[in-house]
Amino acid sequence: MTSHAVRTKSPIETVTSSVLRRDAETLQKAIRQAIATSPGAFLKTVDDIDAQPIDYWKREIISSTWAVAQRGEEVVGIAAAKRPDRLRYKDTEDPEKARFIESVWIVPGLRGRHMGERLVEYLFEVECGKNPHIEEFLLWVFDKNSPAINLYDRMGFKDTGTKKRQERIGMTEIKYQLSFGSAVAVAPDPAVSQAARRQDLREYGVIYRVLGEGVSS
Repeated sequence: MTSHAVRTKSPIETVTSSVLRRDAETLQKAIRQAIATSPGAFLKTVDDIDAQPIDYWKREIISSTWAVAQRGEEVVGIAAAKRPDRLRYKDTEDPEKARFIESVWIVPGLRGRHMGERLVEYLFEVECGKNPHIEEFLLWVFDKNSPAINLYDRMGFKDTGTKKRQERIGMTEIKYQLSFGSAVAVAPDPAVSQAARRQDLREYGVIYRVLGEGVSS
């Protein structure tokens, strides 16, 4: 009789799997809270989030960069950077040189402190560090979402003039772009950004991190 050895996971694989599942659960909970507190800023509903299995959120973490602001075990801010998707969304941008910013949210109790700006700048640092050829960041924002538009205006995003109507919810999205002559030349000063994040830690107990860090695709 042929003997088939049973392969067991290495300690590294076990830790990686544990981190990925934990952060997938964290992401689902955070997105759910974001939609519950800011339903007018998202295309999806809480029911849409609840309907997705944990493997969906694992794939999100592996395929995209999800940055969070976290206080203890509580996520108080989220933001994602995603590659252009030519098949699903008909994006025309170069996947090697562009990223779309999505799902930017800060818990209501910490709004008005420019924390959303610092979270997105942190996301820029992480994404440009992993992908030094990035030349532009883009995003879609609802035309009635004045707080978000003000945030992106402050950060240097420009209205591209491109709009699309979301008939299902009766709202219009505007496409914004932040184009770098070179990623290094226009990116926020890392020293300034890091100092601001340290201040957030001292004042609010908030740290910034990437979900699934150390987990490779």
